[in-house]
Formats: sequence, structure tokens, C-alpha cells
Amino acid sequence: MATVGDVVVGVGLLSVTPGAAERTRHVQVSGTCEVGRIKPAEVGAGDLVLMGPTGWPASGAPETFAATLRQCAAAAVVVDTDDDNLSAEFVSACVSHGVPIYMLPRARSFRDVEMVVAPRAMVDDAIDESGPVASILSSLGAFHRASGISGAVVLDGAVLTVPSAAVDTDLLRKSTALPPALLHAIPGTAAALHISLPRSGAALVLSNPRRRPLESTRVRKLANDADADAYLLRVNRTMRRPLEGSLVRELIEARIPSSAMDPWVGSFGYGTGDRVHSVAVIIGPHSDTSAARVVDALHDLGACAGLATVAAAHDSVAYALIKTGTEKDSTPPTGRDFEAHLQMFADVFVARHAELAVGGSSYVIRSSDDLTRGLINARQMAERNSRADDQSSATIALPVPLAATLLAGDSERSAALRSSLLDPVLAYDKEKDTSYVSTLVTFFALDCHSGATANELGIHINTLRYRLSRIEKLTGRGLQSMVDRTDYYLALCVGETSRGRGDRSRRTAP
Repeated sequence: MATVGDVVVGVGLLSVTPGAAERTRHVQVSGTCEVGRIKPAEVGAGDLVLMGPTGWPASGAPETFAATLRQCAAAAVVVDTDDDNLSAEFVSACVSHGVPIYMLPRARSFRDVEMVVAPRAMVDDAIDESGPVASILSSLGAFHRASGISGAVVLDGAVLTVPSAAVDTDLLRKSTALPPALLHAIPGTAAALHISLPRSGAALVLSNPRRRPLESTRVRKLANDADADAYLLRVNRTMRRPLEGSLVRELIEARIPSSAMDPWVGSFGYGTGDRVHSVAVIIGPHSDTSAARVVDALHDLGACAGLATVAAAHDSVAYALIKTGTEKDSTPPTGRDFEAHLQMFADVFVARHAELAVGGSSYVIRSSDDLTRGLINARQMAERNSRADDQSSATIALPVPLAATLLAGDSERSAALRSSLLDPVLAYDKEKDTSYVSTLVTFFALDCHSGATANELGIHINTLRYRLSRIEKLTGRGLQSMVDRTDYYLALCVGETSRGRGDRSRRTAP
């Protein structure tokens, strides 16, 4: 449990009553409360009492209020630096009753105090009524209503804005390209304003085309509150990072049976019937972006669009599992249009960094095996998107035997071979937007070596086996039989001769 001294050091509080402050530095803080939301008599022992603008009318007479705080054994009072309601009478009453008063530095807010007192309780990546994302949206909304000026908080992988509307990414890029404004020197009627939020690394962008007056006090409060909330989004990630890294690694490597993985997965908030969107971002060898930053951006995406989010990097790929709802929820709640957030992620993050390729896969889970398949499929999509962007990438070609060349001259027999062994797989690829024909070509080009094929395709060997078994079911022929393998090979070679290689350019994996 933190002491008053811990909070003072952690937040940089400024003492208004040095004598009382010195005597109470070792008092343990049990929590925080804000007068106005609660009555003065409801303050608990060891509470830090936060006095915002709405608290003073509820506090009553200074002498009575100070006496109540003393009787309740409050740890200290914390006021905002810009609060003009702090009176000399209240300071005098607190001194006489031995209640210390502290003042927030300009760059801090009450949320910084709350975070030091109870960091775990304050951290929540989900969109709920009390989480940091909801708090940022609430602050932006209150600012817009009071000033008529629209604001957006730009995180690495997401943009938060109110009122809800399509984000103009071009305007956003131009605004963030402006030199950051200093909080102590806010211009009075700027058409656009870019404020760097130092603790979180986020940016606050204000759009003011009508050039309404910018009240510096109001802008500073919005910036400080948004910075504190955005910082909260990052705090718990540091604590969860090792656990999330372990979970993603085990899901990708699939070494643990699902019966053992399921309880572990459940502890992260994923259960049967949940809708999950897996995202994979391939980080190229010459990318200007670290894996840690990509993971943070994926966390931003999940925090703004989903419920539970797990993100980690493994073998130069950053992965995320984002729960977007449940099987019964066909319509996502307000603010959780995942496709819109994913597009914004691509626009504000992926597009700005070299050698990044993103892919995704959405599904309803029944067990941890579904998460494994989802992660692998997302990576396959990212790989295919990466190859599509790289026009110079080579494709493994099948050596064409003489038998296939001769067979191609007999249109009737070659058509019969293709229709029985190739057309069912092509139809499935077209219907499901999969790439099974390409998988089969690679399998035969690498002499039916499963390990080499899985490595070439960048998939788990179990995924390869699943695809090959699906092909067998579609065609009614087996890949273990030499006779059937010969027919498959000839059908592919004849098909490639007739069709060219257009079907290999699919960008989406199952």
C-alpha cells in the first residue's frame, strides 16, 4: 500500500501546508475519493481527497469541511494548480486541523494520483464505462460541447474522437506534421493544433476551422487528462507482456494439448462462443519499426475496438487476439466497429512504416485450437499481402514432365483430369477465398516434403496437414497413393499450362 510520501514523489505533488505534510508523509493511503461525487462525511480513513471544480460547492463551510476531514482521518487533500476555488480560509482551516494540502503540477491530473494509489485497479484496455478509452472519449466529448472544437487523440494504432464520425486521415497527417504546441503558450485562434502528450507518447489534435477562441486552461486540462488516460493504457501492458508472450508462443508452436491450454486461454478472457479477430503484422528485416512498438500499436487497436486483447511478437511477426464480441452478438456495440478500426490501424500506423504487412482472420472459438488456427491464418494473409506488394518475389514452379505436355494436347482427357482433381479445389478457393491450389503446387514442387512445404508457406505443419486432408475430401483422392499423386501432379501441370499462374496471387489465407 502506498504512503502519502510515495504519492508525493510519484506524482510530484507540491505541498501547500509544509508542516502538516511533513507529519503525514508515512501515513498509508487506502484509496482516493472526489468530493462532489461523494459527500464529505463519506470520506474514508486514509483517503486522498481530490477537490475538483464540482467539489467545492458540496464541501460547505471551510472550517466545517476541514473538521470533517480530520474526523474521518483523511490522508490529505489534493487540488488542481489552476483551481481558483482554493481559498485562504480553507487553507487556514486545514492547517489548524492538521490536514495537509497538496497541489498538482501543471502536467499532471487526478488520474495520475489514482494510478499511483491503485495502478492495477485503474488499468483496463477494454471499452467500458470506467476504462481509459471511455474516459478519453468522455473528455473529448465534454471539450467539444463546451468549446465547439473537435479533438482527437492519436495513439500508435488507433484514433479516438468524439463526436463519432469518419476520421479525415489526410487532415490528421497534416495536423500531426505541425510543430507541437507548448501547453503554456496555446495560440488563441489556431485552425489546427497538435499537442504532444509526453507521458503516453500519444498526440492530441484539435480541429478548429471556424477559429473559435481556444481557452488555454480548458485545452491544458484536456491534454493532461488525455495523457494520463493514454498512459494508463500502457501501464498494465508492461506487467502482462511476459504472460502474453508465453501464450502467443505456445499457441503458435502448438506443443501443448488444447485440454491444457483452454484454462490458460480462459484466464485471459477468451471463452467458447467468443468472436475473435486475429491480426498478424510481419516486420521486414529492414523495417524502421521495432517489434515492441508494433505490439503496442496492436494493443491500441484492441483497446479501442475490442474487449480482451492479447498481443506479442514471435519470430519477427507481431500478433494480436482481439475479442470483438460473442457468437450471439451479430451487431457490435457502439465504438467497436472492428473493420473501421482495423482500416484506421492500416492508415495511421502500417502505412507510415516501411516493410510492414498486415493480415487478419475472424472466427468464433470453441477451444484454444481455434486461436492457433486464427493466428496462423492471419500470418498467412500477411505473408501473401507482403508478396503481392513485392513484385520481384519468385514463385516456386512445377517442373513439367513430358507426359503432361503430351496430355495437354488431348483436350478431352486433360479436361477430364482437371475437372476431377483441380476444379473442386479451385471452386473451394473461389468460394472461401483460400489458397489450396497454391499449397498443392508448393507441396509437389518440394517433392511432397511436408516440413519444407510448411516452412516455404510460413505455416505450421498441422495447418499443412489440415489443408491436404481438405483437398483429399474435396477430390475423393488420396495424397499418400503414388497413383493419385501422379494424377494430381499431371492435373496441376496441365492446369498451369492452360491457365497460367494467375491463381497463385491470392492474398488471403483460410
